[in-house]
Amino acid sequence: MKTDKWSSYPTRHAMRALGILVFTYVILIFALPANSQVTRQYHLSGLEYHVLLFAVVLPSLAVWFTAFYSYSKLYQYARSIPKAPEGSDFKRLADGCTWLAWSLPAPAIISLLLFAVANTHQGFRGTAIIVVNYVSLLMPLIGFSLIGGAARSLVGRAKVHFKPSSIRAVVLFFVTVGVLYCYLSFRHLDLGSLGTTHNPYHLPVWLAVLTIIIPYLYAWFVGLLAAYEITVYSKQVRGLLYRQPLQMLVGGLVMVVVSSIVLEYINAVEPRVGHLVLNLKLLLTLAFRIAGGLGFALIAVGARRLKKIEEV
Repeated sequence: MKTDKWSSYPTRHAMRALGILVFTYVILIFALPANSQVTRQYHLSGLEYHVLLFAVVLPSLAVWFTAFYSYSKLYQYARSIPKAPEGSDFKRLADGCTWLAWSLPAPAIISLLLFAVANTHQGFRGTAIIVVNYVSLLMPLIGFSLIGGAARSLVGRAKVHFKPSSIRAVVLFFVTVGVLYCYLSFRHLDLGSLGTTHNPYHLPVWLAVLTIIIPYLYAWFVGLLAAYEITVYSKQVRGLLYRQPLQMLVGGLVMVVVSSIVLEYINAVEPRVGHLVLNLKLLLTLAFRIAGGLGFALIAVGARRLKKIEEV
């Protein structure tokens, strides 16, 4: 019985934290003042604004649940193989997924609070956008870095050799993604005046490039490379029972990475403005956020199956 309680601790801990976050987020949605610009634009009362905002974020709450459940299952699997050489690698993989999961509610809650202040103090809007942009970047950056380290360690233990053609394909895909992202981002920047802050980032151009654009590109490359490395590792694992769950985990990781890239692409095309806008960007954001949630679901299913194999 003690073992069962110990093994279920990650899930209980994750669900408890998620419950607090969701409760806080919903309270803020209904307690903070309605955005005057949105209510005027869509002819809404204060109550209608809050109900609309709650309806818009409902899909995101479901994704939060999937993400938190996912990393808890990875922790459970890592705890089920404490003496295995790869146990520490899966623990680090779970740490990375934890950061990715927390990168969903943390910026959402912070943005609600900061933009509520900016709604009454317009001079604070630039500061709010800067803080939300950095929080939205920092947590996935840490998450993908941890996942990348875990993937490199796994393939190192397995002594896997990569095909040059496959590596070239990954690099070519990343270069294509990166060039397009830079093109979309630079359209909003005045490259002729690197010190100006008259841009959607509210930062000097050189600072936006060094601390936002380049770190995003690094995070995506690490995430894509990690997905490729774990894919190769899963093909080297002996036994079909292990291989299939690992491939599900890889498929989920790829979906999470791709959804993260696409969501930032959307922000590159139409940067954050700090208030609700009912347009195509919102629909695309919700669609790819849900796609990322499906990726977390695959990770959770793969981790559960791996743990069941260890229990046999």
